[in-house]
Amino acid sequence: MTNAAGGRAASFGEGPEPTAAEAGFMLALEGLCRLARKIFDVPAASLCLSDGSAQWIDLDVTADPAAWAFAMSLDGRPDATGGPMIIEDAARHPVLAGLPFASRAPSVRFLASVPVDGAGSGRLAVFDTRAREPGAEAIARLGEIAALAGQCLALQRRAREAEQREAEFRLLAETSTDTIVRGNLDGIRLYISPSVRSLLGYEPEELIGRRAMEIVHPDDLPGFGALMQRIRAGHLDVGTIEVRQLHRDGGWIWMEASIRLTYDRATGAPTGYVASVRGIDRRKREEARLEHLATHDALTGLANRALFGEHLVQATERLRQGGRRFAVLYIDVDHFKRINDGFGHRAGDVVLREVAARFRAALNPEDIVARLGGDEFAMIRMLEADLAEAGALARRLIAAMAEPMSFAGTTIPLGLSIGIASAPEGGGDADALIARADGALYEAKLAGRNTFRFASGTV
Repeated sequence: MTNAAGGRAASFGEGPEPTAAEAGFMLALEGLCRLARKIFDVPAASLCLSDGSAQWIDLDVTADPAAWAFAMSLDGRPDATGGPMIIEDAARHPVLAGLPFASRAPSVRFLASVPVDGAGSGRLAVFDTRAREPGAEAIARLGEIAALAGQCLALQRRAREAEQREAEFRLLAETSTDTIVRGNLDGIRLYISPSVRSLLGYEPEELIGRRAMEIVHPDDLPGFGALMQRIRAGHLDVGTIEVRQLHRDGGWIWMEASIRLTYDRATGAPTGYVASVRGIDRRKREEARLEHLATHDALTGLANRALFGEHLVQATERLRQGGRRFAVLYIDVDHFKRINDGFGHRAGDVVLREVAARFRAALNPEDIVARLGGDEFAMIRMLEADLAEAGALARRLIAAMAEPMSFAGTTIPLGLSIGIASAPEGGGDADALIARADGALYEAKLAGRNTFRFASGTV
């Protein structure tokens, strides 16, 4: 091909189409080959790699490419190995004088050749049809150009290795079941791996250029924002968090993200973050199931004694800090032993489930109801005004049991006995409240059942 200086340059070699970076290095090496020819004012200069992967030759416009084909490969030249070689007149050389390129066209007389580096990567050579006696400065110039060529080749190797590593990393990222995210210090995603399709339903291009916070659940934003701030500030190299993010279909997906701050190798300054994200919806469902089993009654689905105790302690703590008054209702199903003995334990289980369902229908969303065991239940009612609200609730619960329950063709009557204690009048701790409510329950039973009583001193 014709170059800008009017000469002709050719490169040869087999392999895949060069990348943009490799094409740039090829142009640079062609330019160095041309520079050597110009400096020495010779008709030909060549640069050949030892592995035969590529060769460059720069010719004067008057030169015949076919005659100079020997310069395109180290195989046909006497300077294939070793250090610098300077042949001032090949016609007088005992070996070269008989070689074809010296004895016939192009009748080379002068040859100067130097290695491009100490690793034997290749050689830079200039040729002339005239005998020459180059000075030391000219030879030094040729060595400097060869050194530049060696540096270009080294950079090319490093660029190729970097591209290979990038391809390998991209392969790992794109075949990983985890979603890999690369972002800058502003939290903007620069890359997101294809597995995001199965995780969140988006195409990667839909999320690149956007911040993760845009699709984080509002309840999770404070914790997520605080973690990202700590990472950006360099206070935390690696952070792990569980958050919900918006699926493309509108649902929320639980995920676990491990986020690492990245640094510039040269300056050590933070450059952004990389995150590995995986879906944990199944784990969250299992955790929720196990937690529910640990805190709820298996038969009725109501809170169990342990969870009720936690709520009661929390309510008393809030009251000490100026929170709302509340009442504790202790409840027994009237004549439950007769139901079990007369209709069997299966009937007893059905009764308990029905009682729990009627409780739910009669309560406010913030009321706490629990099965303590057997036919014993308990409730916490937050009071807006006075204890009369707790009495109204007790009447409503008793009324809810007025309709008998049918079981196996038989009608089973239902009734409740309820004892009520309030805080702070009933005591400053949970145990005292329960004891007073239990005492009031005993009084309700003595009064004939299917009624309620307040603990003494409560009203």
